[in-house]
Order: sequence, then structure tokens, then C-alpha cells
Amino acid sequence: MPWQILDIPLWLPVFALVLFRLTGLVVGAPLLSSTVIPVRVRAALVLALAGLTFPLVRAQAPADISMAVLLPALVGEFLIGLTVGLGVTILLTGAEVAGTLVGQQAGIALGEIINPAFEEPVTVVSQLYSIVLMLVFLIAGGMRAMVAAVLDTYQVIPLLKFSMNESYLMLLVELLAAALVLGIRMAGPVLIALFVTEAALGFLARTIPQLNVMSVGFTLRVLLAIGMAGVTLGLSQDLMLGAVQDGIEMIRAGMGLNPDAHRLVI
Repeated sequence: MPWQILDIPLWLPVFALVLFRLTGLVVGAPLLSSTVIPVRVRAALVLALAGLTFPLVRAQAPADISMAVLLPALVGEFLIGLTVGLGVTILLTGAEVAGTLVGQQAGIALGEIINPAFEEPVTVVSQLYSIVLMLVFLIAGGMRAMVAAVLDTYQVIPLLKFSMNESYLMLLVELLAAALVLGIRMAGPVLIALFVTEAALGFLARTIPQLNVMSVGFTLRVLLAIGMAGVTLGLSQDLMLGAVQDGIEMIRAGMGLNPDAHRLVI
């Protein structure tokens, strides 16, 4: 046992490699990267995960790593975790796309609030869509699947074996496209209802000029948008769960992992 304690400084570079891969995940992951969570809590989480992972992967790298090899490797390890976390974050921004589309069409996009998760102004409807999608992601075990994806990367990308290529960039582009499709599908029913309402109001404006369509139409659009958003969010559980599952599979496939290893279930 005393001799093993003396070996601890020799394994510090390997521990740093493990730490940086998990740090990249926390920096890019949804909810974990939010400034609402104190930095100390996030740091403690990363250290705990690294402490649990290090004994399992330390054999992948030699104990004597030179500084010239360590510094570029730390950047590569950070990018691996960042790709997984940022990929999930990009996918979940589809809810903000849906909320923005609905808010603009309903005429309530001017009333913006601050989203503490991203520190940027968003509409009330966008915040509602984001909260619902995040809850579906958490309840279905998306956070666990995301962490599992990073841990599984040690099977295909061992320590000191990272090489940057265009596949990581293409993965993020594909997730961005998937987020846009998810946003349009989530907002589709509300947009169709608003379109029909606009057509009906236009018909009334032509047939009954005395009716103040502008004032009546604004209130009607807001009530219709809120009502339809509440109904469609309650019925779009399968849509959101399927989109999150496809996103996780896309990330795993892009990292060279088995895409069907983790299934999300509510």
C-alpha cells in the first residue's frame, strides 16, 4: 500500500486527461452548463465522475507522459466531451425555435424574458417549450444516456488517441438541422391554426369593414396560440421523446459507438 501511494504523482497526467474529457461534457451539456448551478457544484461533479472513471481507463495511457504530449492531448480530450455535450444542447434548442416561431406569429414576441440557462432573452412561449422539452429529456434518462455516451467513447477513442477530423463538425451540423426540424414539427399545429385564423380575420375585414379586426385579431391570436400550445405540448410527448432518442443515437454513431446501446423510456 505505501508503494502505491508513492505512485500517485505519476498518474496525475492520466487523471488530468480523464478530467478534461468530463469537463468538456459539463461545459457543453444542457443544464449542467447553466450558470444557475454554482461553479463549485459543477467542479465537484466533474471531480467525482473523474474519480470513478480513472481506475477503469488508466491502463490506456502510460504513467510517464511528457508535457509536449500532454498539452495537445488535454485539448483533444476536452473536445471529445464538448462535442457530446454541445450536441445535446444544440438538439434541445429546437424547443426555442418552436417557441420563437409561435411567438412571432402570435404577436407576443416583444415580451421577452431572460433564460437563465443560456443568459439570453427569449419569449415566454420559447421558455415554455424549452422547459417541457427539458423535462422530457430528464425524465426519459437523457442525462444518463449523455454521460454514458462520453464514458463509452473510451472504447473507441482511448486516451492519447484523439485525432481531429471533419466528422465532428458534420455531427454538429446534422444536430443543428435536426433541431430545426424538431422546432418546426413542434410549432406546426399552432402555426396552422394561426394561419387559418389570419385567413378568417382577413375575410371578416373584407366583408365587415366596421369590425376592428386589428384589436380583436390580436387578442384572438394570443389566446389561440396559448391554447393550442398547451394542447399540442400535452400530445407531443412521443414526438419529443423520439427526437431526443434520435439525437442521442446520432451522437453515438458520430462518435463511432453503437447507437442502440441506450434507449430512452418514459
